Amino acid sequence: MRVANGNDSANREGGSGRRFGSLPVFFLRFLAFSTLLYLIHLKAGFIYMRVVAWGASPLLAIFGKKLVLANALKVTEEISLNPVVYLSLVAAVAGVSWKKRIRPAVAGYLILTAANILTVFLVFMSAYLNDERLWAGTEFLNLTINFFLPLLLWFVLMPIRDIFPFRNS
Repeated sequence: MRVANGNDSANREGGSGRRFGSLPVFFLRFLAFSTLLYLIHLKAGFIYMRVVAWGASPLLAIFGKKLVLANALKVTEEISLNPVVYLSLVAAVAGVSWKKRIRPAVAGYLILTAANILTVFLVFMSAYLNDERLWAGTEFLNLTINFFLPLLLWFVLMPIRDIFPFRNS
């Protein structure tokens, strides 16, 4: 049972209670943006995968190791979708202007790209060093980056008060 309070009129008039919109609408928007960005990724994702792969090259060079592009592309193929998920989350939020979404979108994209470069570097280093513990840690990092980091960045970088309005009790 819902108790009426002073915020109800603001909610009916499109005030802060409606900025986020309903959860089903958010998920539909998320699905639409995910589909669109995934289709773009299917056509142009190879560019991102090469950038991530080549980004690991200077890190490997510090340790006297070389990047094998064919192997690096196999790794990047598995990790290159987390920016799609993150950008879909950012785009799916209703009630936040596109101008307020640009900075979080770019910052999150760059952070995820750096994390993906680190993952490729660690995969290669664990293979070069034949280090099972480093490999296990890299797998854990990879899972964290793919599943947790896009959500964390979304919560941290997006203007949260505009997304989830807080009610005064």
